[in-house]
Amino acid sequence: MGNKTAIPTQTTIAKPFAFEGVGLHTGKKCRVTVSPLPEGSGLRFFRSDLRTEIPISPEAVFSTQRGTTLAGGENAVIHTIEHFLATVQGLGITNLQVEMDSEEMPILDGSAAPFCEFFKKAGLQRQKSCVEPLRVTAPIELNFGETTLRAEPAEGLYLEVTTSFPYPGLENQKRTFRLPDQSFEDELARARTFCFEEEVEQLRRQGLIKGGNLDCAIVLGKSGVLNGPFRYEDEIVRHKTLDLLGDLTLLNRPLWAKVTVKKAGHRYHVELAKAILKQAAKGGSGTKPALKEGTMLDIIGIQKILPHRYPFLLVDRILEAIPNKRIVAVKNVTINEPFFQGHFPGNPVMPGVLVIEAMAQASGAALLTEDGSKGKGLYLAGIENARFRRVIRPGDQIRFEVDVVFRRSKIAKVQGKAFVDGQLAVEAEITSAIVEQGPEEDKN
Repeated sequence: MGNKTAIPTQTTIAKPFAFEGVGLHTGKKCRVTVSPLPEGSGLRFFRSDLRTEIPISPEAVFSTQRGTTLAGGENAVIHTIEHFLATVQGLGITNLQVEMDSEEMPILDGSAAPFCEFFKKAGLQRQKSCVEPLRVTAPIELNFGETTLRAEPAEGLYLEVTTSFPYPGLENQKRTFRLPDQSFEDELARARTFCFEEEVEQLRRQGLIKGGNLDCAIVLGKSGVLNGPFRYEDEIVRHKTLDLLGDLTLLNRPLWAKVTVKKAGHRYHVELAKAILKQAAKGGSGTKPALKEGTMLDIIGIQKILPHRYPFLLVDRILEAIPNKRIVAVKNVTINEPFFQGHFPGNPVMPGVLVIEAMAQASGAALLTEDGSKGKGLYLAGIENARFRRVIRPGDQIRFEVDVVFRRSKIAKVQGKAFVDGQLAVEAEITSAIVEQGPEEDKN
């Protein structure tokens, strides 16, 4: 881990491709269309049948029961995406659009090998710019009984996975894997998902493995492997390593860290990814985080950029950031908002002027994250072409999409839109003055 590792180059695919198959747990058929995206786009997943985007983030994880499930608006979910995501990171792909016309990624043969073949046929396209990796800057350690997870600084991504199952030969397996030095296709891709024969009926009673069969998973019985032989002698721990890689890909940036896990699974992988994201959002002491394309921020990171505090901080999370170009953010509206006491009693409606204010705050995450922005803030200078198309009530989640029209040294203009359940609720053009803050204003 001591050798200098090159910063990864942004990569997409040379041409689109599509495939289809049946989901392991739902048994539903799904067609997946995969398309290239330009630099700075990151990984973007859509439910094409529901016309909604699913955020790629550990914070969007809805369930980790026998796989990783993400949730977005319109009650949209996508199940069992970890093998596909592992392939994306294993091959070094950073910009990609994935459209699914149903709720579960096809299981295919239970490994990532078919996905590798699809990508090889489409071809990879190296792009001009590099992508700054998400770096673990200090050790992170999580303990859940016998399950332990640790992430520490490293050049590149180094995974060390230990598994233990009460089955002959599986009591204690260990595997290490390192990107970019080792081949994902050779070392991990062919390792299949697995279950034990005594679990099958229980899984079926839980409404799972409706699409499962001996062609898409290793089944381990008392007398041995029911559908052997193994593809690797240590195929079980290799597959757990593949799962870990897929779950860490939810960070939507190449990760540079040494990650060591013992007796872990999807639930714990996601907790580690959240902890890594939280560390990254905190940034350096007293400094604003320099957002890179594809960055996400929780409320802690947002407070390092914006001076607003309760009860007037109206942005909860940054989902997508392209500094000086675009921000996607969310605000969760609850009945506990203080303005609902008077607007209106018995008929709570979020004031339109506060939706505009939240939109302006979101624009600050695009305009105030460069090194030269330290000590500066935004003051509203003008609002044009504001349109209010639907009311916003407690329980709604507002998704702000803000595009920077122009920015100069002391003034900036953005075009903002606010969506609820995929419907346009508010839109406006906002002009802000970029000003130096006084000591009291800047101390937060």
